[in-house]
Amino acid sequence: MKSIVVALLVATWCTAALASVGSSQPVEALRLSPTARVVVFAPHPDDETIAVGGLLHRMVGAHATVQVVFVTNGDGYPDALRETLHRAPRQADYLAYGRLRQHEAQAAARRLGIPRSAVDFLGFPDGGLDALWQSHWARARPYTSPYTATDMPPYGDVVDPELEYDGQDLTAAILRILEAVRPTVVILPHPDDVHPDHAATARFVVEAVDRLQTRHVLSQDVEMLAYMVHDPAWPPKAEETPTLPPPARIRDTHWVALPLSAAEQASKKAALHEYGSQLAVMPDLLKRFLRPNELFGRVDPSVLARIAASH
Repeated sequence: MKSIVVALLVATWCTAALASVGSSQPVEALRLSPTARVVVFAPHPDDETIAVGGLLHRMVGAHATVQVVFVTNGDGYPDALRETLHRAPRQADYLAYGRLRQHEAQAAARRLGIPRSAVDFLGFPDGGLDALWQSHWARARPYTSPYTATDMPPYGDVVDPELEYDGQDLTAAILRILEAVRPTVVILPHPDDVHPDHAATARFVVEAVDRLQTRHVLSQDVEMLAYMVHDPAWPPKAEETPTLPPPARIRDTHWVALPLSAAEQASKKAALHEYGSQLAVMPDLLKRFLRPNELFGRVDPSVLARIAASH
């Protein structure tokens, strides 16, 4: 991307490098400054904890500026609701589920030391973010969630309840947050994550960062760090070992690792346990992320440039 330049930030605490088993290339250690301003984008409640919980705990402890943005409330999860309700879920059930997941996210943030003022909910449609990017970009064509039956955020405690479900309004919400925080580090899903909401979130964030850099609102050397959650062959099941880079299908990415202290691992585990609704339906996947490190990717700028040129 013409306006994204990958920069290595200076750190005072993390100097070790982790070797990638079975690879001749070492996984370098991520080094972050305690003076960084960090914005984390999570497609659903729990993504911020499993992928970035240790880093968030560290940054809060260093009194860095941290903002966590939940793009959806994770309300479109019919399989989980059927398992709980023992019947087909209705609109009211999805709305109640979205409120529950928002409460869980707030509790998890407290476990990580993040104040309520540093947590934003956008309330956009779970399972519909790719449609906003692909076919509901214009404000004249809002998307309607098949779960909540709404075409705008149905929750009161969101950044802007008047926004509609379209790509332009979601981009506007992301722009508003980025412009307010002026981050030096933006953490987002990897654009090759197989979950459509994750991949779409990455595209929206890249679009917004590029616009603000073009307008000279954000610095040209903003650090863009991508995390992976959903991949058919990753992460491996052995929780005690460090997380290694995803399989070869993830290309154009340089991976770096953040080794976690015992306190950071404990804080992350405590935050994850606030997500009772999710641990009830997919404990194996979530617990695979309770490891002694977290992994982040620097995506090749040319890939980001193609994303930013899409709209």
